[in-house]
Amino acid sequence: MINKLKDIAFRIHIEPLKSVQHAAKVDTVIKVLSDIIKSYNNYLEIEFLKNEDFKKAYDANKKVLETIKQELDLLIVDLNFSSFEAALAPDLLELQSPIFKNEVLEWKKDTFDNYKELIILGDYDNSAYLHKVSKKFTDEERYKIFQPFFSSVGDGKEYKVNIKSNEHKIIKTIKHPEKSKLDFYIPKIVSEKDEPIYSTAQVYLKIKKDGNKPKLTQRNVKEILYYEELEHETYPYKPEFIKFNDKIFILNKKLDCQVDFEDENYIIKNCELDIIVWGQTREEVEDAFCFSFYSMYLNYYQEIDDNLSSEAIELKNKLSAIIKNVLNEAEKK
Repeated sequence: MINKLKDIAFRIHIEPLKSVQHAAKVDTVIKVLSDIIKSYNNYLEIEFLKNEDFKKAYDANKKVLETIKQELDLLIVDLNFSSFEAALAPDLLELQSPIFKNEVLEWKKDTFDNYKELIILGDYDNSAYLHKVSKKFTDEERYKIFQPFFSSVGDGKEYKVNIKSNEHKIIKTIKHPEKSKLDFYIPKIVSEKDEPIYSTAQVYLKIKKDGNKPKLTQRNVKEILYYEELEHETYPYKPEFIKFNDKIFILNKKLDCQVDFEDENYIIKNCELDIIVWGQTREEVEDAFCFSFYSMYLNYYQEIDDNLSSEAIELKNKLSAIIKNVLNEAEKK
């Protein structure tokens, strides 16, 4: 059965360009797979709602769409850890919930095959392909499908994302098309809602001293010394504590992190701990940073020295100097 799924799967190969012995970073694997899954799920939703029968069922019961998505979750049906290569396919062979009629199974097969052929194996720089996509998808639909898809390849400096055949031969390397075509695949979506417009700004103020954290009121601010509106939410990230799951890490100092925005992704870097994480939103990238810190805590801080290399012991010592206390919220509950 698993061999049948391998036959229909598309095979993602992450080819690191800078890491030791071409081993893929965990953060890179998570990013690539997460972005492709997001693109795939958005494609499923778009195609589902174009079917009149499915749309009627959805209008009557919103859970129908989520059920279909769950039944079409991508599975890793083959895996090669050397630089990371995974074959992804939904389980189309098991009996699944009969929401409509027999044609649902055919729709599932066709939709997965179409995503594989149209998106994964698309000829993005080809004008005929671009015309085909323009007829099939609206601006908003293209954005939902292609924004996470092209985000998966990053800037092309750290790694490449290849598509391989079942014989493990590279069919193509996913690359950003030229700028004008990329703007077509990922158009700017203008909201028609009349909502207040907010912006993020970097500001320095001369302010009345009133305790450790003065109140930012008009009366307390004497002068605006500097103001710069930020194109993205790249304001400083200097956490004094880190929370992930039930663990709260109280730190001896603020972690000084660099925040950038590149290729539609926020990037947080901390040179001291050699942490680099990505996220499509500021909230997502901060969560990714907390996850990476938590992973270091489990893999280094809590490990005995005999099981660690000299470099790992050095990292463990850095963590020991940074972490003041660890609280467990689960124990409080």
